[in-house]
Amino acid sequence: MLGRILAWIATVAGLTLIVVLVTGGFRFQVGPLRVSAHGVVPSLLLMALTGGALLWWGHGRARDALAGITTDITRHALAIAIASAAAIGSVGVGFGTFAASAADPSAYVSHSVLIGSGRLTMDEPLARAVDWHEATWTFTPLGYRPGRTPGTLVPGYPLGLPLVMAAARRVAGEVGPFLVGPALAALAVLAAYAIAARWADARAGAIAAVLLASSPIVQFQTVQPMSDVPAMAWWTLAVACATRRTLWASTGAGALAGLAVLTRPSLAPLGVVVAAVALGWPRTAPASSFDVRRLAAYLAGAAPGALVLAALQRHLYGSPLQSGYGDISEFFALANIWPNIGDYTRRLLAGEGPALTLAAAALGMLAIGRRRGPPDPAAALVKLAALAAALVLAVYLPYGVFPDWGSLRFLMPVLPLAFAALGASVSAALHRAAVPVRGVALLASLTLLVSLNVTHAARQSVYVVRDYEARYRTTGRYLEASMPRDTVIVTSQQSGSAHYYTGLPIVRWDLLAVDLDTAIARLRALGRHPVLVVEDWEKPVLRQRFPGATASLDWPPRAEAGQTTRVGVWDPADRAAPPASIVTKRLP
Repeated sequence: MLGRILAWIATVAGLTLIVVLVTGGFRFQVGPLRVSAHGVVPSLLLMALTGGALLWWGHGRARDALAGITTDITRHALAIAIASAAAIGSVGVGFGTFAASAADPSAYVSHSVLIGSGRLTMDEPLARAVDWHEATWTFTPLGYRPGRTPGTLVPGYPLGLPLVMAAARRVAGEVGPFLVGPALAALAVLAAYAIAARWADARAGAIAAVLLASSPIVQFQTVQPMSDVPAMAWWTLAVACATRRTLWASTGAGALAGLAVLTRPSLAPLGVVVAAVALGWPRTAPASSFDVRRLAAYLAGAAPGALVLAALQRHLYGSPLQSGYGDISEFFALANIWPNIGDYTRRLLAGEGPALTLAAAALGMLAIGRRRGPPDPAAALVKLAALAAALVLAVYLPYGVFPDWGSLRFLMPVLPLAFAALGASVSAALHRAAVPVRGVALLASLTLLVSLNVTHAARQSVYVVRDYEARYRTTGRYLEASMPRDTVIVTSQQSGSAHYYTGLPIVRWDLLAVDLDTAIARLRALGRHPVLVVEDWEKPVLRQRFPGATASLDWPPRAEAGQTTRVGVWDPADRAAPPASIVTKRLP
């Protein structure tokens, strides 16, 4: 026992040293306990002292103590997975934006409110009261689209996530929708553990859980109320359920796949992966066989989700095959394939470089010895991940080319299976290493990988995006508290959030077919009070589009919010007032 304790102390000191060298140090507090490390000397001294004590204790006992670390990791693999799930959930809650921001987050949260009220459409009478072209479009916030009747607005995004958010709102109130992403991220981590543990071993599952929970792109999407994490989670849970290969489990896998399709219909081809697992592919033992009954059970479970999607699309857009995005063929082109191959390759190397390095090391270890290639469990998981990757790439390689790093999110549904396969390969490769170093080598590799992932996530603003997105919530709350109910908010980027927080009508100036001054005059003639909400980067675009007086914004705003990006609230009625009489409120 003393030798085991000394081995663990030396190992933890070494792991702390890795974290400090990669990240520069850390500090956190749990209740009254404050833990911090910023220098390398204490870790080096502690590692030297405990390592020296182990050697003094005897080489045989030292080897046994170090070998015990491997045993402890395997014994507590499930606990490691649970801790990883708790970690990604904590990242989502602790660093979450909790803001209905921009287009996607504001749309999903707003759609959930609409569903909670028992409606799928909104009516905007002002769209029928004005006489300019495409009036309904101009009153449509980001994330919505005109309905089939003039003056009606319908959700523009799939309703799978808003349905879950609406249920969460019933349980947890206004904060509920923002907890869905962190909760499903944690479930995806546990599902990745289950897949790898069921087909390989518990240690492989723990590795997969750590890799998924620390992935920078997964963390980036977990802190925002968007559909990427839920879609990934539903597909991963469906595969995990299908791996049990019973009739009831196959039915459950189908139901989960139905939720995934409702959340992101474009990924419906991934249903082939779950169907293959339910059927019995890939085979991991000679005795295993295909069972068409499980496939039938899976299809029966998935059918309600597909039918609900078709019914919703027919009700909202006029056809079961029509989506809120309009003609989706406009988003796809063969010319996008080659640029996307280059972009996704670069982003994978940058965003998942540590995991790819670990994969190369594991394959190198497996290549040593008489057996070539990964063992059967890892090979089966590699086949499964490869099939999933091929299907996802077939969807997104022809899709639009996006310059930002965040577009790596489109490949997220593949990550759990890829990390499960990697976990199985690493676990198998450890058997090629000497027994005393297996546990230490695994912990050191994962600690280095997590440290690098966290560092990259910090560079991509994962842990400060909440500050950047706070301007949407701050501005929305200000408008809700200060504007009379006859207000019409003239805006563009803030249209989704302003409508969500205030419930007031908005006018999209970027879609106006008439001059801005003309639109404001007509709104006033209808007895409405227009105000402008414009972000600083939008001002030049606004002035170029409308050369008139109002678009100049040459008078003080009523309020300003934001840090990196500033957003202002201007009342056109203030333009004739003396500047000294307008006090600009600086919002936090």
